[in-house]
Amino acid sequence: MFRLSLALSSLSLLLVAMAAQGQVLAHLNRSANEATPRDAKARAIAALKRLDEDVIVYRSLGDFEDGRKLAHVSVRAFEQELAAVNAEVQPLLDEMPPGKLKLQLTNALDSFRDGLFWWRQIDQPRVVSVAALAAAHETRSPADAAFISTVPYTVAIHWRQAHAYLNQSEKLLNELDRSDARQALR
Repeated sequence: MFRLSLALSSLSLLLVAMAAQGQVLAHLNRSANEATPRDAKARAIAALKRLDEDVIVYRSLGDFEDGRKLAHVSVRAFEQELAAVNAEVQPLLDEMPPGKLKLQLTNALDSFRDGLFWWRQIDQPRVVSVAALAAAHETRSPADAAFISTVPYTVAIHWRQAHAYLNQSEKLLNELDRSDARQALR
């Protein structure tokens, strides 16, 4: 009986030691993996900043009325840059755990997409194709003309929203960094 209890005690000590070692390894693995999401968040913000640099962010309707320009690049160039950024950022967003930062980054990307959608609606290329001439005979009602006149400001609003989401994302990432630094000091 004594041998059996000694064997069980030895077995339980061995299992406890293995579990403790497993927890240490899991903690080390988790620490190594946590660097990846932080890096992914920083790369996502950097990619979205490339889009933010291409557009013009107006503070008010008055500023927009004075400028009326939507971006520093053409629609086609912005479309290509958005496709490249989307291909870079979407996998990073898929890796991120749900949270406020992921939501802000997703909203920024979606605002850039929405702005591009509306920008395409009013884009008038300087080179006209023959196929486009057939569609040029459409007549627009006064309501359609009034609606189309508001689309540029809709685009500007999407750029401003994307800019705001991006700024909030940077602040959240900086707060997370400070929080991690404080926890590391403890």
